[in-house]
Amino acid sequence: ASTCMYFGRNLTPAQWGGMVRAASSHTGPWPKVSVWHGTADTTVVPANLTELVEQWTNVHGTDAVPDVTDTVAGYPHAVYRDATGNPVVETYLITGMGHGQPVDPGTGSTQCGATAAYILDVNICAAYHMLRFWGIA
Repeated sequence: ASTCMYFGRNLTPAQWGGMVRAASSHTGPWPKVSVWHGTADTTVVPANLTELVEQWTNVHGTDAVPDVTDTVAGYPHAVYRDATGNPVVETYLITGMGHGQPVDPGTGSTQCGATAAYILDVNICAAYHMLRFWGIA
């Protein structure tokens, strides 16, 4: 695990997707995946974001080229859609954030959390955005 965290592991999308399919007898539908990563994370290298995108877009039968790119709360955000146009993978790259969970303390409708070890105030609530992406907020 440490080798993958610190150095990453570069496999093809088909190899990554094959690992998911081999690990389970599940035939789908597969879950939507929301990947969050800090650019200053020294515990898990940012290259793992790319590998996760390759893995889960392959599992969902789509390519690893984002269909939508924008910014949310000032951070780069990408969405990958399946053949029917449904978003199945998304990424957030949190500029300057180290290793931890992004929160935005406060009482607004899009805010959440309180800072602690590995709970980082970067003015975006990951939990809120993931719940919306998964369709349960």
